[in-house]
Amino acid sequence: MKENREIARAMEEAKRAGRKMALATVVRVKGSAYRREGAKLLIDEDGNTVGVISGGCLEPDVAETAKKVMADGRPVLKSYELDEELVWGLGLGCPGTVDIWIEPVPDTDVPSSFREARKAEGVEERKGST
Repeated sequence: MKENREIARAMEEAKRAGRKMALATVVRVKGSAYRREGAKLLIDEDGNTVGVISGGCLEPDVAETAKKVMADGRPVLKSYELDEELVWGLGLGCPGTVDIWIEPVPDTDVPSSFREARKAEGVEERKGST
């Protein structure tokens, strides 16, 4: 939940600054992976990111794809076959397949699921201050 609050906060800041954004979400995992379904990464047009979708190996490529998504406004589903022996040469990590949905964040408003995360944050802050 904390990650969603951080993403919601970053969305609000980027919107105030007028920056375009894309949201990458892990939608399917087959085999082993660092993160499970629902993990998210927010990317803004300046290349700032919030969230984590892997152990660091997918984020650069997803950020590049996000630039295209922000430019043309069309979402993309990317599938990654993780074989870290090839990527890192160390034989470490999680060999599996990860599908990631990369979508533009609308200019209109922060999506409702993230607004709810921010509301919950306000409730938690008030509880902690009493």
